[in-house]
Amino acid sequence: MSSAILLFFILFIEFFAIFCSVKAFNTTFGCIAGERKALLRFRESFSEPYSALSSWKGQDCCTWLCIRCNKFTGHVISLDLGNKGLLGKTLDSSLLELKHLSYLDLSGFDFQHNSFPAFIGSMKQLQYLNLSSTFLHGVVPHNLGNLSSLRVLDLSYTEDLVVDDLTWISRLSSLENLDLSGVDLSPTKDLLKVLNMLPSIQKLGLSDCSLNNTNLQHACVNVNYTLNNVRYLDLSYNSFDGELPCFLHNMTLLRELDLSINNYSSTGLHLFKLSNLVRLNLGDNSIRNNVDWFSEFLWNKCHLKSVDLRSNQIYGEISTPFRNLSRCWNHNLEKLDLAGNRFYGHLPEEIGGLKKLMYLDLSNNGFINGTIPNSLGKLSALTYLDLSGNRLSGTIPSSLGDLRELISLHLSFTGLSGGIPLPLGQLSNLDNSLDGTVFENHFAKLSKLSELVVGSLKFKVKLDWVPPFQLQWLTLESCDIGGQFPQWVQMQKELLELEIVNCSISDTLSNSLYNYKNLLALDLSNNHIQGPIPNNISQMVPSLDILYLDQNNINGSLPDSLCEIKSLQVMDLSRNHLSGNLPGCLGNLHNLNAMKLSYNEISGVIPNSTGGAASSLQWLHLNNNNLTGKLPFSLKNCTYLTVVDIGENKFLGKLPKWIGNYLLHLEVLILRNNNFFGLIPFEVCQLLKLQILDLANNNFTGGIPNCFGSFSGMVVNFSKSNNYQFPDYVYWQYESFTQVIKGQEREYSKISRFVVNMDVSNNNLVGKIPWEITRLSGLIGLNLSHNHLVGKIPQRIGDMKSMESFDLSNNNLSGTIPTSLSDLSSISSLNLSYNNLSGKIPTGRQLQTLDNPSIYEGNPQLCGAPLPKKCEEASMVPSITDNHVAANEGDNIIDDKVLLSIVIICGFATGFWGVIGFLVFNKRWRQAYFEFAEERIISRLFGG
Repeated sequence: MSSAILLFFILFIEFFAIFCSVKAFNTTFGCIAGERKALLRFRESFSEPYSALSSWKGQDCCTWLCIRCNKFTGHVISLDLGNKGLLGKTLDSSLLELKHLSYLDLSGFDFQHNSFPAFIGSMKQLQYLNLSSTFLHGVVPHNLGNLSSLRVLDLSYTEDLVVDDLTWISRLSSLENLDLSGVDLSPTKDLLKVLNMLPSIQKLGLSDCSLNNTNLQHACVNVNYTLNNVRYLDLSYNSFDGELPCFLHNMTLLRELDLSINNYSSTGLHLFKLSNLVRLNLGDNSIRNNVDWFSEFLWNKCHLKSVDLRSNQIYGEISTPFRNLSRCWNHNLEKLDLAGNRFYGHLPEEIGGLKKLMYLDLSNNGFINGTIPNSLGKLSALTYLDLSGNRLSGTIPSSLGDLRELISLHLSFTGLSGGIPLPLGQLSNLDNSLDGTVFENHFAKLSKLSELVVGSLKFKVKLDWVPPFQLQWLTLESCDIGGQFPQWVQMQKELLELEIVNCSISDTLSNSLYNYKNLLALDLSNNHIQGPIPNNISQMVPSLDILYLDQNNINGSLPDSLCEIKSLQVMDLSRNHLSGNLPGCLGNLHNLNAMKLSYNEISGVIPNSTGGAASSLQWLHLNNNNLTGKLPFSLKNCTYLTVVDIGENKFLGKLPKWIGNYLLHLEVLILRNNNFFGLIPFEVCQLLKLQILDLANNNFTGGIPNCFGSFSGMVVNFSKSNNYQFPDYVYWQYESFTQVIKGQEREYSKISRFVVNMDVSNNNLVGKIPWEITRLSGLIGLNLSHNHLVGKIPQRIGDMKSMESFDLSNNNLSGTIPTSLSDLSSISSLNLSYNNLSGKIPTGRQLQTLDNPSIYEGNPQLCGAPLPKKCEEASMVPSITDNHVAANEGDNIIDDKVLLSIVIICGFATGFWGVIGFLVFNKRWRQAYFEFAEERIISRLFGG
């Protein structure tokens, strides 16, 4: 017994000595020296513009910012560099020396569109890995499957990552949280089979992954695909359609489900068993269920806090779901969004029974009528109420004044009458079409006001009025505010967003902008603001992200101080009277995403430095100015350009080949009305995403490249496609440009995303129209007029089903008009005038409505309606059928392959009969030939 006690005592002393030595080591020398050196080498592989790691000094790395060590061993166990503004193309693999690192957060790291750091797949001790929002490019390495201890993996919104095969993820048996939102998963098959092999998975984020039904093709066949441990599932912003996924009914532990922004048309019965649901989002689909389904769904949802069914086609009487408030679903409900559906009828008084409701949106149903029930005033927790876009009547009930927590109220376009009740004391967002005049006393009790949005109202306040609030968000649209920039707005020192649009302000910017140090977004568009942009604008709005000053009377040149607003992302100064040259410092705006300077009087050249905005610039509008010179080679660095509109200027030179080699994301290229010349380079055909190509009114020569048929962006008909998602829709909704379609110059703004057009008119192009161009089935407009084109109109022209405008006038085309032209069911503008076309004009279908003879004038050999010249019998012989033409590769009856075959056959026949004919008809030659052949054969066989 005593020996055992003695042994225990000795072991205790040794353990205590080791512990003290470790503590002394850490106290004296800091963290492990090798790990400190590894961290410093790692730091050298990237840049830190904001000096986020300035504390990485000294011996003890455990005291450095973003580092956490094991307090007993000194080993680095956590490296949290998330959202520190770091950037670099590659990372040093020295992190592999941190053998005990279990937590790694590199979220927000700007990899500048370089490939995934593969060495991370060797850090097998990791339990947490976050590479979200890191601007990575390429394929996710399969060796991430080696991280068997991983519990959290977040690769969301890494800009341009693809998973070609997801089977590696099945090896992550400890994974609990997986977020691949924004990663392209379209190549993966049997997605659910792979995910079902993750026994611990509880949270799945698969939003915006380019998924559709084919990725879940066996989900309903195998009943073992349950995902029954998942609590959170996000499949939003994909292209799923039809009925909701059948595997949902087995996910009984599910608490949050987001299937919004898809194309689902039916819910089926798959949601009824999900009694643990807390949040459900089915918004922005095409669900056509009756409201009775919604009532039945709510029956057993006692934990439900949020329901979003906005922008679907659910129909029925709006009072139906509120008849079951005796059930438990109303106990916890905080958000109910039924906007943009087809509900009708009166709002029921029972709606006041939702005691915890904070957010209620019933807007834009159109057929909800009657008065606003007084019981809404009982929703004491309500902060947001939107009833706009319905057919309400009567006045706003004074009971709404009891909603002391109300922050946002929207009652526009409702049919309500009367004034704004003064008891609405805590109102923070007012958007209405009521009385039309707002006085100071409407704001008397609004000391908590943080957001104010009003439209089409008249402000009747004193010039020296001091409001009782400090706003953060202010929007005044189409309001009468007195012509000058309001002094009470200048007093709002805490503003983050300021929009005063179409309010007839005739002041100057120097008098308007005042000490807005925190302002992130400024929109003063469509006013009468005059004078120059202040030279000290960077001091007035130093934190600005978004600047809209378009459609004013601003003059003068662009000051260099604009370039000092480093955070600027969107700059729209279009439709003013700006002059002078573009400042050379524009390339310093490294965050600039959109630059719109169109419709001004700017001259000079595009500075070479403009390419400095390489990593961010997507939208470049310089059209309708006086710019000249060649396109700078530095623009090739702006590889993420999506829209380039430099039309209506004086640019010159050849169309650079680098446009097709580097600007591979281009969807809109407008060069019309300039002085470009030379051949259209084949490299342009590498711009596969193009949906608008406008080269009109230049001096291009040569032929139309055959490869023009490869523009995949002109194949999809965006306006009719229900499955196409627009990842940049937020930007596109503000996009606008001018195109000549149907013979008229039109400006496309809100629908610009759906315009698909090719215009190469008014050049010096020669040769035939390539038949490959008929592959562009999504083209709405095609204009090849005023060139020197010859040959026939492609027979397959009828394949271009989306075509609405087609102009081949003023060329040298010949032959008959293809009968397939009548297959263009959407055609409404056609011009084939002044060519050498002949024969009968096709009839039928949509062509019957195009009865203006000017469409075909200048073709003396054409006949038939709508021309007065009638066809003779010979000219009425039907042309070759489309079925016959479809069997050929091109648009000619005998194309190149057929001609080649004929040449080969003729050559063979000539050679064959040239020899055999002599042998048949000349006995002496025949006898000599066979004697020679016999001698050769015998010599071969017997070696003679």
